Amino acid sequence: MPSEVLSTRLTPRDHDRLRELAERRGKSLSATASELLSAALADPDAYPAPQDGALVDAVRATLAAVTAPEAVIHREVAIALARAVERREAGYLSAAGQLRKSLDAARSAQRTADRPPDDGDLDSLLAMFGQ
Repeated sequence: MPSEVLSTRLTPRDHDRLRELAERRGKSLSATASELLSAALADPDAYPAPQDGALVDAVRATLAAVTAPEAVIHREVAIALARAVERREAGYLSAAGQLRKSLDAARSAQRTADRPPDDGDLDSLLAMFGQ
């Protein structure tokens, strides 16, 4: 595809960020800059939105029965973290570690909501087993 030459100035910080992105992608600085500019100018209808993959689908299936309001918050956090991991967004390695915690928190919040009120004996028993 024919292309035009473009010269521009960047702040040192933006240049460093562009260089780091190019290195992560395994591409040249100019190719990365060209892709970023093309994406910024692209018609949003010309490119489909990113689709969720197997990890997000698994998180949704695992937490399908979660309905308690506090548990739903944890479920949505888990789904967002799963998307970050799938798409290898910045911080995805940390997101992978937090994903397990969010899954556990959602299940725990749902169990708490499902417990009958004033069931102190059951709470004591579950506390003994770390539930």
